[in-house]
Parts: sequence; C-alpha cells; structure tokens
Amino acid sequence: MTASEPPADLVIENAVYEGAAVDVVVRGGLIAALGAGVGTGLPARERISARGGLVAPPFVEPHSHPDKALSRHSIRRLGLPERLVHRPAMMQRQRDLKASFTVEDVAARAGTFLRLAASQGTGTVAGQVDIDTVTGLTSFEGVMRAREEHAGLVDLLVTAFPQEGLVQDPGAYDLVAEALAAGAHRVGGWPNNERTEQDRLAHLDQVFALAERFGVGIDVNIDYFTDPSERMLEPLAERTVAHGMRGLVNANHVGALETYADDDARRVIEKVAAAGITVTVCPSNLGGSLPYRGVSRANELLAAGVVVAAGTGNMQDNWQPFGNLDPLDLARLAWHAFPLADESDAGIATAWDLVGAYAARAAGAAYGELRPGAPADLVVLAAGTLTDALRNEPGPRWLVRGGRVVASRSGELWTADEPDTDPAGVR
Repeated sequence: MTASEPPADLVIENAVYEGAAVDVVVRGGLIAALGAGVGTGLPARERISARGGLVAPPFVEPHSHPDKALSRHSIRRLGLPERLVHRPAMMQRQRDLKASFTVEDVAARAGTFLRLAASQGTGTVAGQVDIDTVTGLTSFEGVMRAREEHAGLVDLLVTAFPQEGLVQDPGAYDLVAEALAAGAHRVGGWPNNERTEQDRLAHLDQVFALAERFGVGIDVNIDYFTDPSERMLEPLAERTVAHGMRGLVNANHVGALETYADDDARRVIEKVAAAGITVTVCPSNLGGSLPYRGVSRANELLAAGVVVAAGTGNMQDNWQPFGNLDPLDLARLAWHAFPLADESDAGIATAWDLVGAYAARAAGAAYGELRPGAPADLVVLAAGTLTDALRNEPGPRWLVRGGRVVASRSGELWTADEPDTDPAGVR
C-alpha cells in the first residue's frame, strides 16, 4: 500500500477457497485481491480472521414460502384445529390462516425470514407467494415490502403462486398477471390441485401462457405427493420443449416420481433432462402431511444430467413446525435422504452444490465467483472443509454483500477430528 492509498474496506485473513489458503481484500464493493498472504499487514476498516475456515459465494435458498413462514403460532390464536395431517383438512386450515393475513403481518414475518436467511449465510432466496381469491394480493404486497426493506441484505426472487388453482379458482389468473406486472420474477403453479385431468393440463397451459405474456420463467410445484396417479411432470417437460423454454422451468417436490414403475420413471426423467428442467427437492418432506411428499428420484435425476437442488419449502407454518433456514442442515439432511453416500465421499461435494451452484440454477439466479474484480458477495465459515461444514456444530458465519458484513451468526466449531476438543463443552 502506498502512503496515499486508503485502507481496504474489508480484509478476510487465513481463509480457504477451493482447497487453497487465501486472504480476500475488498475495496469499493469488489474483490481487489485474492491469494495467500495478500491481506497480511494491510490496514482495513473491517477485518475477519477466518482461522482456516472456508470462504465461498453465498448460499442460495431455491424454494420457500416467505409469506407463510412463522405463521404457525396463529393456528392457536385463531382457534383453528391443531392436530392435522391429512391434506384436505390442512388445505382448509391454510385458507383460514391466509384469510387473516394483512400486508403488515406478512411484511413483518417475511422480514424476519429474510434476516434469518442472511444470518445463515444465504444471499439469494427464491420464494413462492400465494396469490388467489382467498388472500388476493395481500401476501404478495407484504413480501414485496419486505423485499424492498431488505434490499442489499438478501436478493429475494418472488414467484406468483396460485396455490388454490387457476381453473377451480378462476379469479387467480388475473391476480397472478397483476403480480407479474408489478414485479414478480416467475409464474408458479400447482396443476395437481385441480379436480380433473383436463383441468390440470389447462392449468399448465395457463402457466405457460402467463410466462410467455410476461417474458418470465416458471417455478411450479408438481406431483407433490408419493402418489403414482400424479402425472404432471411429463406434460410439463413436453410443454417446456414445445414453448421453447428449455432451462427456464423449475419443478418443485416431484415426489410421485419415486412411485412410478422404473421404465416410466426412466422415460420421464429423460424428458426432464432434455427440457433442461431443474428439480428442487425438499428433504424435510420425508414427514409431515399425508400422503408424504418424498424426495423424488434425486440420484437418478442427477445421473441423467438434471440439475437438482435442495430447498426448505415450508418453515414454522401450517405445513411444517420446524425449520431454521440453515443451508448446511438442509444439505446434510439431503445427504442422508437421497442418499449421497459413496465410497469416495464425492456426495459431500454434491450436497454442498445442492444449496450452492445447483440451487442458484433452480432459483434462476447467478452463482457468484470469487476472483479479483468480482462483486464482494461471499460467506465466511469457521469450518475448514466441506465435511466439517456439514457436521454439527458448524460454528460462526459472516455474510458479506457489496463488500460489507451485513449479517453473522455466532457459535462454537466442533469436529471429532480434533482429539483435544471436548464435545461436552460445546455451547
């Protein structure tokens, strides 16, 4: 540094990136230097000592519902049934819940959701927002308010999601169109929720019509449950090719695929791969409502070249009492559920990609790259290997956006690879 050169905005010392020891120097929101020792002795306004921990692009949450998140406490407040597991009753309870939503309520809960995501090292969230004749645009307006209030912290990509249907809820089409005109990023759908096969296909056709009308991608929930009668993934793939939307469609859940006969599954998977559809699976869907939603045929999809991501889905709401938005918890659960175990441990790197590069593809977002001249958007972990990062307890994290530390979490790092560490002392 010359005598006239100001201090760096941020220096991250003693980190690990792609297996190499590096420092990261940040100036003006960009990575100014990245390499071994480049930050040693360099004055900086802010400094992070990674102590051999990983540095990487921020995590990506590819499938969530920020409008519903943290609303579970309202079940008791509204006097709604508390012990439900079957789909029709839970769908009715969801309608009753969202009928009580206000813009202010949604914005507050979605804001908490986004701050929690940031504290876990997530820089981009793809969120589906219910739009129908029950909630109207209330949920959408609340989430968009939270998105604006948290700009610079987390990039929120909003899907206009007609959960109640497009055919059986005919007013939803115009509401979804209004949301897309107001800035929603993608059009959503759930064709299986319609009453007849004809209506399900019509639902898909309306989704593609909206996507073409507004020039946006598609983010649909499809074949949710482990029910072999759910068969909308194949027509989704066929329409994706027919409409020239390869690479612009994400399918969530896809649980029924695991119940198909092997030959049927193979045929559908080949069509999904040819259409460039990404698939987002929610590992926490192993339990919850009946019938179960499953984890699809994740390994077969990956082997066919399909980009598969892991998403949170619901969090502390009508459908799911748990969830903490920790992408490393999600990746570890996926490693067990898919499963990704193998003799070489290559599945550990795949688990990381499920909440990183693959998740970005599913969300329709760019995945960052750490290099000089690139935006200084990154996450710093205490763990020094992917394996340690996926173990519990992974320790503190820092989220850097635009060259500033915008969120962090505390904690103690523990790994059994350190024989002098006492797990009983972990807080």
